[in-house]
Amino acid sequence: MSNARRDGFTLLELMITVMIIGILASIAIPSFMSYQARSRRTEAFANLQALSRSQTTFKAERDYYFSTSASFPDFTLQNSGVLGAVTMTWDVASQTEYADLGWSPEGRVYYSYEVNTEANAGCSCTDCFTASAFGDVDANGFASAAMFVHPGGDGSTCNSILFNFGAPTRLNTGTSVYDEVAINRSTDEY
Repeated sequence: MSNARRDGFTLLELMITVMIIGILASIAIPSFMSYQARSRRTEAFANLQALSRSQTTFKAERDYYFSTSASFPDFTLQNSGVLGAVTMTWDVASQTEYADLGWSPEGRVYYSYEVNTEANAGCSCTDCFTASAFGDVDANGFASAAMFVHPGGDGSTCNSILFNFGAPTRLNTGTSVYDEVAINRSTDEY
């Protein structure tokens, strides 16, 4: 009688282990990618909140809201038609554009920023502004927008400049979101 000892695993055991790892990875990877996109989106939320506070201070000092004429850093130039989850340099043109407002983000950014007021075409209110952030933080080729819309006393609002988006709406009620940062889901979730 042979008492030979078998070392190692059978092919069936290895195949089952590999299958279990594959199933766990297929569940975990999309969740991880979504988590990364949400964490990158926090940049836009924090910066738009800071932009809105700077706008309030600017209006108190000068009696009108600050406005930009385009997105900074230049969204179209930086992305050159190829969107993706890449950071952009807050360059000299961006610093110059926002110098009067006294606002600038720290380090490189995933989003381009713009501020629209009655000074720009397409906005008829006299005491409103819209601050927008555009980027592709989930690298799916579609730009997303986060916005802070402050309506005028008569309820009128400004659209964003680059994509001409109006105020974001709440998912459950469809009502417009004012005086807080929200995602405009017109093109993309992130």
